[in-house]
Amino acid sequence: MLNRHDLDRARSALNHLDPGCNREDWHRIGRAAIAAGLTVDDLDAWSSSAANYKGERDVRAAFRTIKPEGKTGAGTLFYLAGGAGWTEQATGAARSPRKAPASHVEAPRTPRPGMNAAEVWARCKPATAAHGYIVAKDGRPQGLRVVPEGDPLTVAGLGMAGALVVPLQPLAGGEPVSLQFIAPPAMAATWKAAGRPGKLNLPGPLGGGVFIVGELVPAGTAYLCEGIGQAWACWTATGAAAVVCFGWGRVHAVAAELRERDTSARLVLVPDKGKEEEAESIAREVEAEFVNMPSDAAPNFDANDYAAAHGHDALEVLLSCARRPAPTPLPFAVVPFADLATADPTPPAFVWEGLVPAGHVTLLAAHGGTGKSMVALMLAVAVALGLPLFGIATRRGIVAFYSGEDGAGLLRHRLRLVCRCMGVNVEDLTGRLFILDATDDDPTLFAEVSAAGRREGVTTPTFAGLRDFIAAHGVSLLVVDNASDAFDASEIDRARVRGFMRALARIARERDAGVLLLAHVDKGTSRGERAGTEGYSGSTAWNNSARSRLFMSRDKDGGLLLEHQKHNLGRLREPLRLLWPEGRIPEADEPMQPVVQGIAERGHGKALLRLIAEFTARGEFVTTATTSRTHAARLLRQEPSYPKLKDGEVFDLLRRAERAGHLERIEFKGADRHPRERWHVTPAGAALAGIDAATAGTAATSPVTAPDAPAASAAGTAATSPPGGMGETEPQEDTAEPTAGRADGC
Repeated sequence: MLNRHDLDRARSALNHLDPGCNREDWHRIGRAAIAAGLTVDDLDAWSSSAANYKGERDVRAAFRTIKPEGKTGAGTLFYLAGGAGWTEQATGAARSPRKAPASHVEAPRTPRPGMNAAEVWARCKPATAAHGYIVAKDGRPQGLRVVPEGDPLTVAGLGMAGALVVPLQPLAGGEPVSLQFIAPPAMAATWKAAGRPGKLNLPGPLGGGVFIVGELVPAGTAYLCEGIGQAWACWTATGAAAVVCFGWGRVHAVAAELRERDTSARLVLVPDKGKEEEAESIAREVEAEFVNMPSDAAPNFDANDYAAAHGHDALEVLLSCARRPAPTPLPFAVVPFADLATADPTPPAFVWEGLVPAGHVTLLAAHGGTGKSMVALMLAVAVALGLPLFGIATRRGIVAFYSGEDGAGLLRHRLRLVCRCMGVNVEDLTGRLFILDATDDDPTLFAEVSAAGRREGVTTPTFAGLRDFIAAHGVSLLVVDNASDAFDASEIDRARVRGFMRALARIARERDAGVLLLAHVDKGTSRGERAGTEGYSGSTAWNNSARSRLFMSRDKDGGLLLEHQKHNLGRLREPLRLLWPEGRIPEADEPMQPVVQGIAERGHGKALLRLIAEFTARGEFVTTATTSRTHAARLLRQEPSYPKLKDGEVFDLLRRAERAGHLERIEFKGADRHPRERWHVTPAGAALAGIDAATAGTAATSPVTAPDAPAASAAGTAATSPPGGMGETEPQEDTAEPTAGRADGC
């Protein structure tokens, strides 16, 4: 969202350009202004000073369909304005010199003879209380003039003779920088018939002028209004100065300048009906107050209308109710905890027990074609009907499967196969599972766009539609397939990734739903050909923003391994080995119990345990790091008894041994005094591998500095990316207890 400074900067640049240029350039400038965050009202106020101005209706028709994300960017506005001599001093920003634009857009033209603000002002005569507009608005003539009868001045093709003239003067005083002409009632009808508004500005940039009704007093009160009618009403009701800003778009800049000139002044913003929210925002920035028009008032109802309807005494009461803006809401919540001595907080809930938490985002990554979409669809069916998947319980609920990758035909084919193989009646899924095909339209949920010359990430209309659908149908599991289709930004841009993941997390929190986001990784990562893989691609924000992360890979024999690589809400689940028979769906290859899972590998596992124990006895510690130059697989394969295993298989066996309590992590300091981590065989591991106490013992070669420390328990989880560290080749001193019970997956 653009801040106030950006909008003021854009208005300053726009007002420096000549609205009387040709139609093509006028429209180009308008498109750029909209890209910079300005509104059609801003464009109308700017255009109204042109001799060829055709009225508000024409401006709205010209820009009604223009969107901020159009082909013409905000940079065009500042480029053209810079070429016309605009600088950023008015908005307080430094600016480097700019070359003149290679464009045919006309620079502000020198006023034709007799059209200079000072010249026109000099030949006008003082206004009187009898002027039609002053009478209609119950105003005062002080400081105003009238264009004399017979004066040839024309603006927008209309004669100005008889119009009230309001000077736009710098706050510090001096010659007018521009003029505003206001038609009395009879003349206003003629202007309206010609398609012109009742107020017209002198052609050319408006500058930064104001008009003050009454007198500004140091540390006194000043009411800020759009037009002179409201200013008259406020001054009459209170006797305090009222500042005419000449349009709502200039209120912030005027208020900021007034605050800078007088830090003790009481500034009160008096917006028309419908602009209270923006008034509160401005008031918060400049330490001002603001007034609310009655809640039942019509749009654009203002202070002058209120005085006409209820009298100036009533307006004085309304203005006295001006209030300061509410403090900006804190961008965080303060969590209470005083009741925890007696309260029993609700433990985390899961859509898929231990794997997909409710109220959070889970990332499931795999290479394309590995089967993640099929497994996700199987989970969707299981949750919809409350069935276990691969022997793991699910929480029954409504499911939405959002596909930006595969179309309806393939989704229907897969769903039929899943239902047949799971023994499910498709009819039972009616109203419980929604398959959402976004492939025919734009499936993007989060995109990077350009605004005011900057790139920022935003959710899309498709995201809003999906969010509404989830709320309307009470969805408790949302599957998004997949990130490459839903995320239109760089996957290595931390801020954009975090913004996308937080948007999905909002959906999860609002519905206490699980969100499962599918993501691609490269083929080498998926096949386990890289040691120590993280199981995701791009910025670490993908991993950091997900509360749970799953990684699925395929081995050369066609088997699948579904690993739980991160979990912020509990212990990691054991890896799932899956088979995918031809013509069927993936199925569990073995039960979840660690003892049963270890049977097939117990020979190799015992061999690794014995090797680690032998290295430890010699003081040659085996590092837990998987990315070290001397990681476990490289270090152990030098031994004759090393089983023929791939690096990835070694790390898998070590993680399994840790979960089973056969290995634990010991912290120690290396030769460089930096902290390290090594594997240590536990008594249970020694018993399993048939290691005698003399071989397993480490006290003689690795004295522990905390002899009274309790023995380590079995580690809770295996780290997927442990801290780096070299395998040590000489005895080192342990400095900490075993790091058992790790559950952060780091």
